Amino acid sequence: MINVGMRIKELREQAGISGRQLAKITNLDPSQISKIEKGVSKPSLDALDRVCSALNISFAEFFSPESKELPPNLAQLLETTKSLTPEQQKLLNDLLKTFKDQ
Repeated sequence: MINVGMRIKELREQAGISGRQLAKITNLDPSQISKIEKGVSKPSLDALDRVCSALNISFAEFFSPESKELPPNLAQLLETTKSLTPEQQKLLNDLLKTFKDQ
């Protein structure tokens, strides 16, 4: 099950906005945003709708287990592999599979 407060904080940080900024955009009290993110309280559907709108995401995206943004180390790895030839990508993939199998 998804932790709504943690998900809001994660998405807010990915968007590069503070809790106060999110509160202002959503017309919610900053302390309410803080309590939701800490798991002290749960948002109403209306509040969650306003948060999703402020973050430019749908409810489906909010509840999706996959994050849109990769961690920096994985993003860097992916960016590096883009410049490899198809043969090199296959070799790298084979190498990575050997680590997985250990």
